[in-house]
Amino acid sequence: MNILVTNDDGICSEGILALANILKTKHNVTIIAPDGNRSGYSRSMSFHKDLTFLPYDLVEGVTAYTLSGTPCDCVRFGLTGLNLNIDLVIAGINHGSNLGNDIFYSGTVNSCFEANFCGVPAIAISNVAHGNYKFDETVSILEEYIDKILSYVSKDYTLNINIPNVEKVKIKGVKVCKAGICKYTDGYIKTSENSYKLIGEPIPPSKDEYQTDVYYVYDNYVSLTPVVHLMGNDAIFEKLKDVKF
Repeated sequence: MNILVTNDDGICSEGILALANILKTKHNVTIIAPDGNRSGYSRSMSFHKDLTFLPYDLVEGVTAYTLSGTPCDCVRFGLTGLNLNIDLVIAGINHGSNLGNDIFYSGTVNSCFEANFCGVPAIAISNVAHGNYKFDETVSILEEYIDKILSYVSKDYTLNINIPNVEKVKIKGVKVCKAGICKYTDGYIKTSENSYKLIGEPIPPSKDEYQTDVYYVYDNYVSLTPVVHLMGNDAIFEKLKDVKF
């Protein structure tokens, strides 16, 4: 399989290196990743702006490049700029979770939506932590399930995978589930004159999040959530379609 790998943490991240090393044993891997951290860039694209595209020596046996754009730029450029023959796009392994409503902010997940928009299946993979990442354990967990996960990819949706940052022996399994609501102790602190920074820590899920991705990862399951790139709700449309103005 020809796989395009990207991320939003940048080409130098430990997560993308770990993912490339897993995939290269069985697949033809090409990496196009941002030249720096682009976390939280969501579906952002670079319009009316020159993008620098350079080769990058990342891992033996894998062709890698950097792009001075966003994660979505990386995917779009690979698929329609270079016209690469790609069967699947995988983004990750992200440094941090992409659970519930956080997918709206995520450059990782939204780069996969860009792949779907271009007619290519996609998978987003994230490590559920905010530091002290156990990528060796994450890799071991992923290796156990990756072949089965690959058998369920589709251009119609992205498989959003979140892996708890724990030892493999503590993982209880994989749960296919809906996205929940991620809550944080968010607040802004003043860092200097006229400057502020958003900080916060995740709040453990309440019983309202039972059987969602937020719930399962806190219970040491790998969560697998199919998410779609097209907006809209059929039930709401049916309710409003006959409204007269």
